[in-house]
Amino acid sequence: MITCRPMAFLFGPRVLKHCAQGHVVQMAWRTCPRCTGNAAPRKPAGRDMVEQTVVFGAPAVRPAEPAAAPKPDWVAHLAAGSGPAAGHDYEIRPGRWKLGRSPGEEAGFQLVAVPDRSMSRDHFALEAGVAAVVLRDLGSTNGTHVNGSRVDRHILAEGDLVRAGETTFRVRLSLGGPA
Repeated sequence: MITCRPMAFLFGPRVLKHCAQGHVVQMAWRTCPRCTGNAAPRKPAGRDMVEQTVVFGAPAVRPAEPAAAPKPDWVAHLAAGSGPAAGHDYEIRPGRWKLGRSPGEEAGFQLVAVPDRSMSRDHFALEAGVAAVVLRDLGSTNGTHVNGSRVDRHILAEGDLVRAGETTFRVRLSLGGPA
């Protein structure tokens, strides 16, 4: 039997547990030491395995599924075939890259300087990730062209020709291992 008796404590009424004979017992005790003749337990007894909390209407708890293997990231290779940078090969690993004549520092970007005076300082950016490699023009004066068409944003494909300034790059894509 559990009763609530007001006590003169600062924290309000205190809940007390009583046995069938009216003896006050601690909440963690399962039996009254006075009635059974046993000494009070030194440590509160642990929970029985049959005790559990059930929330009605809640979805059942399911074991966690194993994490999926990380997907590989795309790696782009830009091979300069014509123009002042002809013969240079640039490997674009997963992340954000800024290419231009003399790209300015910006948080989160890796910089690639291309020796072409016709390119803008910050000509275009590449973002290589799990799904694709995306090219984005950075407001360059002469524009960025992919396969002969001026683009602001383009998802690169194998064999695309990218022209920036007087340099033309051929795109080769491959899947790199997980980082």
